[in-house]
Amino acid sequence: MLLAKDINSLFIDTDGKPLEKRQVPWQSAPESIGYSYPYILALQPPAKGSLEVRNPATLNLLQTIELVGAAQLHFPPPTVSLAHAGKGFHISSDRVVWKMDATDYDTQVQELIEKAQYDEAISILNMLEDALLKDKAGTTREVKMLKAEALFKQRKFRQSLDLFNEDDVHAPPERVLRLYPRVIAGELSVEIQQEGSTDDDDNDNENDNDPDGDEAGASGDKGEAKTENITNAVSPPKITGTGSFAKYWMGGGHRKVDSDASSITSSKLGGADNDDATSIRPKTKNSGDAGPLEGKELIKAVRELNSFLAGTRARLQRVIDPETGKLRPRKTTPGMASSSSTDENLDALLTNTRSETDEQLEQELRRTFTLVDTTLFRGYMFSQPSLAPSLFRIPNFCDPAVVNEKLLEHNRFNELVDFFYGKKLHRDALTLLRKFGNTATDGETTKLQVNGHGETEVEIPEQLRGTRRTVGYLQSLPPEMTDLILEFADWVLRRDSDLGMEVFLADSENAETLPREKVVSYLSGIDANLEIRYLEHIIDELGDGTPEFHNRLVELLINALKDDEDRNIKWEDRLHKLVEFLRESSQYGLSRAFGMIPRDDPPFYEAQAVVLSNMGNHKQALEIYVFKMHDYIKAEEYIL
Repeated sequence: MLLAKDINSLFIDTDGKPLEKRQVPWQSAPESIGYSYPYILALQPPAKGSLEVRNPATLNLLQTIELVGAAQLHFPPPTVSLAHAGKGFHISSDRVVWKMDATDYDTQVQELIEKAQYDEAISILNMLEDALLKDKAGTTREVKMLKAEALFKQRKFRQSLDLFNEDDVHAPPERVLRLYPRVIAGELSVEIQQEGSTDDDDNDNENDNDPDGDEAGASGDKGEAKTENITNAVSPPKITGTGSFAKYWMGGGHRKVDSDASSITSSKLGGADNDDATSIRPKTKNSGDAGPLEGKELIKAVRELNSFLAGTRARLQRVIDPETGKLRPRKTTPGMASSSSTDENLDALLTNTRSETDEQLEQELRRTFTLVDTTLFRGYMFSQPSLAPSLFRIPNFCDPAVVNEKLLEHNRFNELVDFFYGKKLHRDALTLLRKFGNTATDGETTKLQVNGHGETEVEIPEQLRGTRRTVGYLQSLPPEMTDLILEFADWVLRRDSDLGMEVFLADSENAETLPREKVVSYLSGIDANLEIRYLEHIIDELGDGTPEFHNRLVELLINALKDDEDRNIKWEDRLHKLVEFLRESSQYGLSRAFGMIPRDDPPFYEAQAVVLSNMGNHKQALEIYVFKMHDYIKAEEYIL
């Protein structure tokens, strides 16, 4: 309830307790007060003869109607079930009765929007019932986005982006990005149109000054008092009457006056009236242009954009899997509440009309996700470069061309490798690592083509020098990419064989599940010693019992011993491995092995004895221990 005395007012609740709300900013005590859904009405004394229409939420003056001699307000009794059903009322003077009615609410809201009175429009929309508007939710969302754009132009970036990101707004990213320069928004930026953007302003001024543009403007200005205080942001109520009194309601009460973005005409009506509306008042030509967004202001705006895009990204992930690029299964509940909620989220995220099929929807969502991730990357690189790698460690839709260009431009090669890995562009990553790793020993710089402008000298990051980073990368690749692994392991093995062999000998699932025949054949073409190490690993440590591998290891060990003329400690160790392998393995061909072992070379006598023993020729084996090796201890052990 609103209580009033003179120019003082007080709102109380149903328990009679005062509400924390400012007073109605009346300049003079009203003659009478009333309520016509959804507005507060105040009739000034007959000497003033005017009706004030105020927003009960903001208390701002929306409209002043001149009614000469008006003295009484009359409202129909509250006998209807809906408050808005009895919105008409009457005003009377000594000689005239005016019937007051309002235009439809969509028109009222639209005129508030056209006057950039977004706070007032939002307030009115919140008060009105859904059934009274064609699309209350959609209109409210559009007004909030318009307000957010106005706030952005005033450099109130946080308020603007927070409003864009509200649950009932969820602005399409394209709309937000158009506010940013090309360095952030790319092709979506409209900054190139700024020089020619005065056309709309000129048209607005022409409309304001055109007497034909207002229904009552031509006939209204006949010297009545206070016409300068009239605002007509909301359509004036229709006033119906008869006879010679028509001249009163056809007069100046309908004249529109420029009110900028304020909910009232000017400070003449009191500063309290326009506090809310002036918070989003757009700059006019005369107030000066803020100029292009750049420098510290642009950094601040981009950081707020990053938060908005992160929120948008989270919403996109609810409907599309960033790892597979496929739509997630829609959850259905009784009443289809979840499906309906999902559809509303999609409508908010997508700029274009909803696609008819899931395939089209999936394609549209991927396009939007690509825009969000690519712009988020640009934003990170511009304002917070240290955060860019965090985007590459998760599945993303970043445009590879944009990322490659930006990272090369800033010499951020380590992050570029991470990005290539995340996008499964493994050949690109490994090619870059090979170029850096091969040149690192010659110096800390190398020539690299950056952005198609020819080769330039770039410094090699310490993490990318040498072979270790390539080895780690190859170890992370699955067995399905064996051909690529073998292709890029070649230079590593030739450069540092011990480190390179970790690709195949590591205690990891990827290394253990590589196709072993292909690896053995590959290593044999590089170095037999590497092949021996791999075969020993898969046989001794992984327990591979494939006969081909056992035969191959025996062959390699024997050939290596025969070819090595420097019979040092290392040679003796290898011979010992051969003997132990011949003794313990049961998967190699005995006849074949015996045929490869040199007959008259004393160091190979024991190997012959072991093979003969496995073949069941115990007498011949014992003769070798006694008569050729003269090792009676081993002979006794053999007998026992």
